[in-house]
Amino acid sequence: MRRPTRFRQVLHQRRLHTFETFLVHFERAVQEVARLEGNRRLATVILTRTTFERWIEGDLLGTPRSDACKVLEHLLGEPAEILFGPPHPADAVTRVMTGPSPHLDAVASFRLADRRLGGGHVYSSLVLYLRNEIAPGLFGLAGSHGSEESLLAGAVLTEMAGWMAHDLGHDNVARGHFTSALKLAEAVGEPAVVANIDAGMSHLALQAGQAGEAANLAHRGLARLRTTEPVPVLTARLHAMKARAFARLDAATQAQRSLDSAQEELQGADLSTAPGWVAPFDHASLASESASVLLDLHRLPEAAEEAERALKLRDASRARSRALGQVTLARILIAQEQLDAACEISHELLGMSQVLGSVRVSHQLDLLQDAFVPHARTSSVRKLLERMTAEARHRKLLLASLTVPEGRPE
Repeated sequence: MRRPTRFRQVLHQRRLHTFETFLVHFERAVQEVARLEGNRRLATVILTRTTFERWIEGDLLGTPRSDACKVLEHLLGEPAEILFGPPHPADAVTRVMTGPSPHLDAVASFRLADRRLGGGHVYSSLVLYLRNEIAPGLFGLAGSHGSEESLLAGAVLTEMAGWMAHDLGHDNVARGHFTSALKLAEAVGEPAVVANIDAGMSHLALQAGQAGEAANLAHRGLARLRTTEPVPVLTARLHAMKARAFARLDAATQAQRSLDSAQEELQGADLSTAPGWVAPFDHASLASESASVLLDLHRLPEAAEEAERALKLRDASRARSRALGQVTLARILIAQEQLDAACEISHELLGMSQVLGSVRVSHQLDLLQDAFVPHARTSSVRKLLERMTAEARHRKLLLASLTVPEGRPE
């Protein structure tokens, strides 16, 4: 007799619901349990595809055999009686966004395009998706996905629209998107999704010069995560946002403590199992944030080391991230009066940034140009400034066509 179980729920939450993925973790747990109990017989426990499918479908009476239960309890951290009992109602929303969903596919597609091209090239398409695919589900129209899934997908995608609007230089529109996303996420009561939006709002506050508000939003997000199952990449990102805010407030001790907390969260975390709705945050992301923190704290050699590390870890497909990282490294090199090296990295940056539909990158390039101006007597800087001036005019012409469409959802 098939029935829904907590076991299936947990596997979807942890993205272990395919046999091949689960088997890798199960076999590792078998060896660990055998070693911990000093029982070689336990090391012979095997799992077949048929057994796995019976477990995930709830097609069994009671629980599996005792040896298998020991392994499952070690691997999943819950008693077998609970794992093969009914699913937890409180986790239903999380399951919606970790199981198969066309909206999750959309999240991945929009995120990939945004990374490579910049938000300006993708924003309009995302707004259309929200109107045509998400909105019908919110109102229960025929043929649409359930309202719960639509609410949560709407929250995730509206938060993404906020980032794209910010990338287009429309921070008021971005703030409206983040506020709308927050309301949708709170309506379904999913703390981790709300915390993800808090991280975006913290970033926006920091860009607006509101460091105190940025710190409060990151702290609020961390508090929400304490009420739900761990999401290490999101916890690390929120700690990094706190570090950025504290650095702007010249609170060096608190900034370093937050950076350390972010590093601890990422160490040992399996980044490949992060939920699909979470904004990506990896070791390259942390290195990039660390470089900005250390620059604000005037710890220039350490800042340069982190900026270089971020660029080494970030591949060419992440064009905007690389561009912003190169800006940070160039600023650090200017502060160290390593002008030739700063010019070299800036020339490389200019060669890669023209195709990006990102007003945010364009603005950072303008600020970088201003930072070079006091050194214009140096020949290499003078030549760079001439190129930056010419390319800034070209860049502004290209970006002029990237606008926020009328009637945008806020």
